[in-house]
Amino acid sequence: MRITPVIFNFALSTCKNNHTDYSQYRVPVLADLQKDTVCFKANRPENVNPSRKSLENLYKYNLSCFCCGRTMIPPDEITAIKNSHVLNTKAPQAIKVLEKYRNSMHTVEREVFDILKDESQKHPDYNFRKILQTIRPEHETKLIKTQFGIFKLIELASSNINPEQKKQVKELIESEKEKILQGDNKFRRKYFVNQFKAIFKDSKNTATKEHLIRLANKLPTSYENKSAFIVKYSNRNAEDIGIRLLSYSMCTIEHVTPQNKDGENHLFNYIPECMRCNSFRQDRPMIQQLEEHPEMFYNAQTLIDRLIDFANNGQLSKWYIVKIASRVSKESENMLNLDISRLDMNSKMRKATQREDIELDEDERNLLKNFKTQKVPILTKKEQTKLKIKTWREIKNKHKENKSTKRR
Repeated sequence: MRITPVIFNFALSTCKNNHTDYSQYRVPVLADLQKDTVCFKANRPENVNPSRKSLENLYKYNLSCFCCGRTMIPPDEITAIKNSHVLNTKAPQAIKVLEKYRNSMHTVEREVFDILKDESQKHPDYNFRKILQTIRPEHETKLIKTQFGIFKLIELASSNINPEQKKQVKELIESEKEKILQGDNKFRRKYFVNQFKAIFKDSKNTATKEHLIRLANKLPTSYENKSAFIVKYSNRNAEDIGIRLLSYSMCTIEHVTPQNKDGENHLFNYIPECMRCNSFRQDRPMIQQLEEHPEMFYNAQTLIDRLIDFANNGQLSKWYIVKIASRVSKESENMLNLDISRLDMNSKMRKATQREDIELDEDERNLLKNFKTQKVPILTKKEQTKLKIKTWREIKNKHKENKSTKRR
């Protein structure tokens, strides 16, 4: 999901915007990131500052990703490296700067970094671009073999589809093969996959259709294949290559409930996540993210344990922990239930964690929903709120009575 920087309650002068496109996302770099964070004294959730600043102030403590568990890189460190222009120098010097971030890099980025490191010893006068251009022919051959192999598998699997679709698949593949052989990155994987899916747009969901689309999605990407990475970035400047190795490990703020699904820009809807996991999730349900990354059950708890320590030390709102645990549970359809028992909670917080969710029938849901949309000119806003609370209590008492009747 793409993140748009949100700034609440603090002067614009404290934020330095990134004017560089080292990734397709822009994340604000706080000028006062190194300052000590303030203690939170809010006793009620509504008194908590909705700004994400309190989380951004924790970037410097090397938080782990909520999803993949990697130690994330603070945005200001990446910006400082870019502004120093050290990555435009000879490869051995650039390698020294990136070495400390190797363990934070994702798999492909780490593999490419190791290749650059080895090649820099053979060619100490080369920069990153010159090295990638030197090794490109070898990796281009590997990439083409993989791509053409997948095309063969698609043609074989499409033998059972109707003749018209079979013809369209063959023509599309032949067209894309020509682009690959022409070189200069003329082949666009995303374009091919979208065109391929369009052929089967009006077809029924059959096992053959799903199998064919799954094969098309196996075409190598620069995120998952080092040869694809090298071919794609061999024409970029040295600085862009170096920043690309770091940018997908950068710490960003993820909306637990996506914005286009009524997810608000509020602290209680934010969780730290690396740029790759953040952008790959997009607006999909969290349950899908768990299916793709089952290690998230452990990694999410690891991050929350760390955030609980910050909350207990007064560096983060305790209400944030209570609310985010509830939000994550709801968004994951109660699959990811975070343990927050280590949090020093007051009675209000404990009550909030122990509150049972009441299953409402359709009429009750519509009744409560009407309070949001219905305008009653006779009643004041305060009276409308009182009426809503009264209605909610009546529903709650009704459910309690039904529960006790069933027990008898």
